[in-house]
Amino acid sequence: MSFQIFWEKLDRKVALSVQAQLNSFFASLEPRPSFLGEISVEQLDFGSVPPQFEIIDLTEPFPEFYLATEDDVVSSAPRPLSPATQRSYFGSQADTAYQTPILPGELAVERGEDDMQLIAKVEYCGDMSLVLRTELQLNYPATQFASLPVTLHITRIEFSATAVIAYLPDRVNLCFLEPEPPHTSLLRSFAIRTEVGDTHQHVLKNVEKLELFITEQLRHAIDDDFVFPSYHSFEAF
Repeated sequence: MSFQIFWEKLDRKVALSVQAQLNSFFASLEPRPSFLGEISVEQLDFGSVPPQFEIIDLTEPFPEFYLATEDDVVSSAPRPLSPATQRSYFGSQADTAYQTPILPGELAVERGEDDMQLIAKVEYCGDMSLVLRTELQLNYPATQFASLPVTLHITRIEFSATAVIAYLPDRVNLCFLEPEPPHTSLLRSFAIRTEVGDTHQHVLKNVEKLELFITEQLRHAIDDDFVFPSYHSFEAF
């Protein structure tokens, strides 16, 4: 079963959210090669070509989707209840009464009669693009003796995966299943154009070590963050 995807609804706000997630990933990279400065995603464009999306099954949502996530635990941290809420649920308890927090692994969402889960094949080969910036650091004759700005343009992205989309009472959960052999990553391929220097100096291209590192980390960013049992949860409106 195939259907139309309104790709244009992935606007600037969504792009900035994805950029923030990628920047958080790159900021936490340890160790980072000594020749490389901090990495940031400066631009993300979803392009105009949507992925091909084919539903292959409808199932019950995975049990793990009903358990507390880190966001659930943070949002349910103990906090004083308002006087109105105390009168409704705790009678004459003192104003310092606290709500019970949700702990990791506990049930956070009750099953609903309309809960369902889509298993779908997703294929992407479009005009999405990324621009990353960093610095190439020269550590001789001293550490960080000099640095050159680096811009990496990521294009021609090819992506193939089995997506899991679960519709729960108050949220939608998204993840992907492990790639099928012989593939080891959801991100099949992409092109990198690297520029070292600035517009007023000599520009070096195709810095092999830098491109190899970025390639590996982009694959990790997707595979570690989106492959089940990891998943992303969005509030349902």
